[in-house]
Amino acid sequence: MRMLTLRLCSTPQISLFLVFVFSIFGTNNTLQAEENVQFVSTPKTRTIVAEFLMMDGGLYIVRGERGEIQIEVTSDTKISEKFTFGDRIKAVLLPNDVAQSITRATPEEPFGLISTQESEPPPLAPPSISTGTKKKAKTSSRPLLAPTHEIPKVRVIIADLLMVDGNFYIVRTEHGEIQIEITADTERSEEFKFGDTIKARITPSDVALSVMRASKGDRKGFQDEIAPSSIPSKAPAPVPPSSSPSPTLSEKIMPEPKVEARPSIRTIVADVLMVDGDFYIVRGEKGEIRIEVTPKTVVSESFDYGDRIKAKVLPNDKALTIERANPKDPIGITTP
Repeated sequence: MRMLTLRLCSTPQISLFLVFVFSIFGTNNTLQAEENVQFVSTPKTRTIVAEFLMMDGGLYIVRGERGEIQIEVTSDTKISEKFTFGDRIKAVLLPNDVAQSITRATPEEPFGLISTQESEPPPLAPPSISTGTKKKAKTSSRPLLAPTHEIPKVRVIIADLLMVDGNFYIVRTEHGEIQIEITADTERSEEFKFGDTIKARITPSDVALSVMRASKGDRKGFQDEIAPSSIPSKAPAPVPPSSSPSPTLSEKIMPEPKVEARPSIRTIVADVLMVDGDFYIVRGEKGEIRIEVTPKTVVSESFDYGDRIKAKVLPNDKALTIERANPKDPIGITTP
């Protein structure tokens, strides 16, 4: 009986059978391990140190090196403590300004961006032990996509101008000083100086889209610009077919003439301080104004220091006409 068993075990058929069984189980475990591997792209994070101003809903409003920053706080954000106005914080942010963690900054850490690095990837799930039945690895129904950037929200700020420092307007708000960057694309109604109350449309990065003089009824502070309604309009009523002949091909291709909007003209009544070449420096209701005189400007007479003039001026401060003002005309700026 023992000799029969040894002969059966030594046969090549048994050996091939054992190799086949082990190869099946080994392949199954390899496939199971490969299915549990997930490739996740790690977004870059940046660490900033700033001064806490206020909390607006799910946003932390802080003042950094270049002005105000909005940091979004979610349920996954790790916050070390509750912060109040003036506290120095240290925040680790994703590219979409969502905070991963917020802690108190040390006095030695300077304001601004400290570092930019890859965030730690989430740990991989351990492979499940095969029990002979192949189980399909669980995959998230959410696709792994790169973070999308929303259209920046435009804010309107109304504040007093403290100084002009190169390409920056330094203004004073209820939360402190803010630097507004002026670029070549910024639309400015006039030149401003200390004490002027301005109304600026700025992006979240504090770059000015436009700057104009604030009116007396404007309230100082911040407000979000109201976007136009996205509700689609009602479908037009069907037009009954007319008996007139259809337009020819040339009539279809011919574009309609464009109607250009007339630029708004301001009327300035002010006292002349000096004449500097092609510029009249006048003192208005809220400070000095520079009015440019061009070859097309109609000037009624020569003016000198102390004369009160009445000028019709374009938005780029070029004068159309300059004449002597009536003594009853009050100093100020009016628009049609």
